[in-house]
Amino acid sequence: MNLEDDKQNKWNLCCSSVYKAEIVFLTQILFLFIILIFSIVQIIMKAENLEIYFSLISSIIGILIPQPKMTRND
Repeated sequence: MNLEDDKQNKWNLCCSSVYKAEIVFLTQILFLFIILIFSIVQIIMKAENLEIYFSLISSIIGILIPQPKMTRND
């Protein structure tokens, strides 16, 4: 990777330089956890359509848990 590619892959924030992929990843995880907490609160408060919140929770869990891999160790 040359210097020009490195500059394009980083953002300058406050007093440091951060990779764009890190910020995007952390932002996505933050939004997933906000939706997860909101869904759990709605279920606890017995909202009208609980199916929606259970679907959101199962979708988030499906996104966060890595897929299984079938590999053989020789």
